[in-house]
Amino acid sequence: MPKIVPALIAALLVAVPACKKKPAPTQPDSTPAPPPKATPAPGQSTGTPPAQPLDPSLPSPPTQRPLYNFQITVAAGRTAELENLKQIGLGFHAASDTIGGFPAGVADANGKVGLSWRVALLPFIEQDALYKQFKLDEPWDSAHNKKLIPQMPKLYAPGNTNTFGYTFLRSFSGKGTVLGDAKLPPPGQVARGVAPPVISDGASNTLLVAEAYDPIIWTKPDEPFSAAAPPRLGGGVYGNGFCALFADGAARFLPTNIPPADIGSLIQISDGRIVTLP
Repeated sequence: MPKIVPALIAALLVAVPACKKKPAPTQPDSTPAPPPKATPAPGQSTGTPPAQPLDPSLPSPPTQRPLYNFQITVAAGRTAELENLKQIGLGFHAASDTIGGFPAGVADANGKVGLSWRVALLPFIEQDALYKQFKLDEPWDSAHNKKLIPQMPKLYAPGNTNTFGYTFLRSFSGKGTVLGDAKLPPPGQVARGVAPPVISDGASNTLLVAEAYDPIIWTKPDEPFSAAAPPRLGGGVYGNGFCALFADGAARFLPTNIPPADIGSLIQISDGRIVTLP
């Protein structure tokens, strides 16, 4: 009998399943999913993220795109930016009345546009004091002028945010555009683009300023327009559209899915194609 009891106990231990510890319940991930990556349409410039500046004295560009992910922020930012664009439009037209054309930038001593249209526009958006601080015959990244980058006016920033000297707003230079491709004036003077009456496609059908995908330091001149590869507009600040200013001064929010060919026609002042927008 004593030999049977240990054997019976061993059999019972084998028969009873082991008690497994239940895993702790997984907490739901409260981190919002990243927005889908936007890709340029065929024939459009790639819009690669700007590299970190090699000059350590220059600010770094914002890397998050789009900047706004939440609907309430998008709505508030969009409203503020459209109002900013209206003020920029008034500045452009005041400048055109004064100098005979939209300001395309400021010529430097190297025979180039050394400072952007945003700098040239300063006296016409109540920023004359800042304008006078620039050495107008020097390029945007001269030792003196790059110190003024942090003083970017709020009109050039996305609505209700700070991008530390970078702007998403660009205009369009080169042959057949609002800023034109005219001969440069003497160093330190403003280069003139076209005047509104020259826009044969109609000022209400032509882009003057629009939100690009890639930001740029606000004092740096924009890249010239190429009809073969129109710039990538939208997706940098809002995921579903971009703020735009037309040459007649009207500001609108446009969808990002406008075909590249239509973007090119909106930028060109006399290609004869009138784009119907939603």
